[in-house]
Amino acid sequence: MRSSPPNDTWSEAVRLCFDADAIPLNVLIDIHLRTHASTSDHKMRGKYRSAVYTLSGAQSDSVRAELAALQTGFEDPLVTQVQPLTEFRHSDPRFHRYFERHEGGPFCTRYIDPKLAYLRAHFAEYSAAESVILPT
Repeated sequence: MRSSPPNDTWSEAVRLCFDADAIPLNVLIDIHLRTHASTSDHKMRGKYRSAVYTLSGAQSDSVRAELAALQTGFEDPLVTQVQPLTEFRHSDPRFHRYFERHEGGPFCTRYIDPKLAYLRAHFAEYSAAESVILPT
């Protein structure tokens, strides 16, 4: 995804459509914050922004309010930005369904498996929703 300047370089991200009755926005944002370094302004932030990309001003306002409310659950300040989405493109096909094709591999066991375990432990009530895909 990319946004408007100065954030108009491509950044790895996920485009997500969801049913707010099945999983509320604040839960999705909480999951996002807890499954990456949302309080670290590390040197790779250009490619790996901590951001929520929005489609409207009203959506941006909602996301900012949720981030402010969720900040109390973090010791350090969140670096997660709210950015307008200006363009989206799919990643290279070799990265599609990566976990399914590389389960048990080094990247999956080091990064993906712990995140999935965290999601199962803390957000299991949402994994039953039809629209949620959470590998078992």
